[in-house]
Amino acid sequence: MKPWVASHRETRDRLSDYLDDELDARTRTRVRRHLARCKRCQAMLESFTRTLEQLRTLGSVEPVEPAPATVHAVVERIRLEEP
Repeated sequence: MKPWVASHRETRDRLSDYLDDELDARTRTRVRRHLARCKRCQAMLESFTRTLEQLRTLGSVEPVEPAPATVHAVVERIRLEEP
Protein backbone atom coordinates (compact mmCIF):
# COMPACT_ATOMS: atom_id res chain seq x y z
CA MET A 1 0.00 0.00 0.00
CA LYS A 2 1.26 3.46 -0.89
CA PRO A 3 1.05 5.76 2.15
CA TRP A 4 0.45 8.81 -0.04
CA VAL A 5 -2.61 7.36 -1.85
CA ALA A 6 -5.76 6.01 -0.20
CA SER A 7 -7.00 2.49 -0.94
CA HIS A 8 -10.37 1.71 -2.53
CA ARG A 9 -11.80 0.86 0.87
CA GLU A 10 -10.47 3.97 2.60
CA THR A 11 -11.73 6.15 -0.24
CA ARG A 12 -15.19 4.53 -0.20
CA ASP A 13 -15.42 4.80 3.60
CA ARG A 14 -14.46 8.48 3.57
CA LEU A 15 -16.49 9.82 0.63
CA SER A 16 -19.09 11.49 2.82
CA ASP A 17 -16.45 13.20 4.95
CA TYR A 18 -14.56 14.14 1.78
CA LEU A 19 -17.63 15.86 0.33
CA ASP A 20 -18.37 17.58 3.65
CA ASP A 21 -14.74 18.79 3.88
CA GLU A 22 -14.36 17.03 7.22
CA LEU A 23 -11.07 15.21 6.58
CA ASP A 24 -7.72 16.30 7.90
CA ALA A 25 -5.37 17.63 5.20
CA ARG A 26 -3.30 14.41 4.89
CA THR A 27 -6.32 12.11 4.54
CA ARG A 28 -8.06 14.49 2.12
CA THR A 29 -4.93 14.50 -0.06
CA ARG A 30 -4.74 10.68 0.02
CA VAL A 31 -8.41 10.36 -1.02
CA ARG A 32 -8.07 13.05 -3.70
CA ARG A 33 -5.03 11.27 -5.18
CA HIS A 34 -6.90 7.97 -5.27
CA LEU A 35 -9.90 9.62 -6.94
CA ALA A 36 -7.62 11.13 -9.57
CA ARG A 37 -6.53 7.63 -10.64
CA CYS A 38 -9.55 5.40 -10.04
CA LYS A 39 -12.50 5.51 -12.45
CA ARG A 40 -14.57 3.20 -10.23
CA CYS A 41 -14.24 5.47 -7.20
CA GLN A 42 -14.82 8.56 -9.38
CA ALA A 43 -18.11 7.02 -10.53
CA MET A 44 -19.05 6.25 -6.93
CA LEU A 45 -18.30 9.85 -5.91
CA GLU A 46 -20.39 11.21 -8.79
CA SER A 47 -23.30 8.92 -7.89
CA PHE A 48 -23.05 9.87 -4.22
CA THR A 49 -22.94 13.58 -5.14
CA ARG A 50 -26.03 13.29 -7.37
CA THR A 51 -27.91 11.43 -4.65
CA LEU A 52 -27.09 14.10 -2.07
CA GLU A 53 -28.17 16.86 -4.47
CA GLN A 54 -31.50 15.12 -5.07
CA LEU A 55 -32.05 14.60 -1.35
CA ARG A 56 -31.43 18.30 -0.70
CA THR A 57 -34.18 19.26 -3.15
CA LEU A 58 -36.83 17.10 -1.47
CA GLY A 59 -37.79 19.74 1.05
CA SER A 60 -37.82 22.56 -1.49
CA VAL A 61 -40.33 21.04 -3.89
CA GLU A 62 -43.98 21.86 -3.28
CA PRO A 63 -46.23 18.80 -3.13
CA VAL A 64 -48.52 18.38 -6.10
CA GLU A 65 -52.25 18.10 -5.49
CA PRO A 66 -53.53 14.95 -7.22
CA ALA A 67 -56.16 15.36 -9.91
CA PRO A 68 -59.73 14.65 -8.72
CA ALA A 69 -59.99 11.77 -11.20
CA THR A 70 -56.91 10.16 -9.63
CA VAL A 71 -58.33 10.51 -6.14
CA HIS A 72 -61.64 9.01 -7.27
CA ALA A 73 -59.87 6.08 -8.97
CA VAL A 74 -57.84 5.31 -5.84
CA VAL A 75 -60.91 5.48 -3.58
CA GLU A 76 -62.84 3.17 -5.93
CA ARG A 77 -59.96 0.70 -6.03
CA ILE A 78 -59.86 0.62 -2.23
CA ARG A 79 -63.61 0.05 -2.08
CA LEU A 80 -63.36 -2.86 -4.52
CA GLU A 81 -60.63 -4.50 -2.47
CA GLU A 82 -62.49 -4.26 0.85
CA PRO A 83 -63.91 -7.60 2.03
